[in-house]
Amino acid sequence: MRLAWGITGAGHYIRDSYEVLKQLVEKKWKIDIFFSEAGKTVAKMYGVLKKIQDLHEKNKEHLNSIFYDSGQSPGYVVSARFNLNKYRALIISPVTSNSVAKMSIGIADTLITNIFSQMIKGSGKILLVPCDIVCGEIETEIPNGEKIMIHIDEFNCQNALNLKKFPNVSLFKHPKEIIQDLIELENVDI
Repeated sequence: MRLAWGITGAGHYIRDSYEVLKQLVEKKWKIDIFFSEAGKTVAKMYGVLKKIQDLHEKNKEHLNSIFYDSGQSPGYVVSARFNLNKYRALIISPVTSNSVAKMSIGIADTLITNIFSQMIKGSGKILLVPCDIVCGEIETEIPNGEKIMIHIDEFNCQNALNLKKFPNVSLFKHPKEIIQDLIELENVDI
């Protein structure tokens, strides 16, 4: 099964997302990575960009391609793969509140929001880990590894929950939760 994995500009769960991605690659799942411009920047800040690039170099058969927002023309030609059923599932983890808001109302002006839109048109499975899915105080990790508390407001939390209105979209509170959904999707062990 070929998967697509999108990364937006959220630091929350970016390291956890990498660990799940790495686990899938080590289990020989075929995956392409898609970075928003902010996703690339934040992944670099958290030390994840280099890890993904290194993982790609060591596992090109399974971590096939890395696509960057900045490398796309205004039409996001690579997004055609999603309505042509090239991917069994699209994972976007982590997803920022900005991307969530755009997806929720159909704005597709970045690589990530565009591939989300095209995957909906292609009727593929979409697994999302929105950073703002739990309202109230949450603990998050900053680039230096320190843990801090932040507040998730009701508005952004509701925007995340509204993504369930789209067909074939599943929401998760943590990246590791997507593994069970992938097992059920393909009935294989991870």
